[in-house]
Amino acid sequence: MNLDEIKTVMALMKQNDVTEFEYENDEQRYKLKRGSTQGVPTTQLVAPVEEAVAPVADEPTTINAPMVGIFYEAPSPDEKAFVKVGDQVEKGQTIGVIEAMKMMHDVVADHAGKITKVLVANEENVEFDQPLFEIEID
Repeated sequence: MNLDEIKTVMALMKQNDVTEFEYENDEQRYKLKRGSTQGVPTTQLVAPVEEAVAPVADEPTTINAPMVGIFYEAPSPDEKAFVKVGDQVEKGQTIGVIEAMKMMHDVVADHAGKITKVLVANEENVEFDQPLFEIEID
């Protein structure tokens, strides 16, 4: 989860009067709690949220695989890669392709920014939600 996702979850928690949310994957675990607003000063409510958000702010933002398949860095073997480290990308720009069941699916940037790392090799099998690129968001 990145900072924007955590903010969205916090807003949904408040909107739907949810007091606790847990998320866990192989690498990270998040637990967000909201206290009651009755008789509790605002500063006590804000502190736990800031503590939960602080570790995430230091995490690199990644662009993840939208599906399981084979990752390709270029549109065809004789063409250059869609992106390389240091390239500036726009939100919605195609930055790779995943082949699944003999069909090609674009991997698009979900943020504008600069590619800082390519995390997978060309023609590598990838899993759903596997990080493919690290990006420094503009």
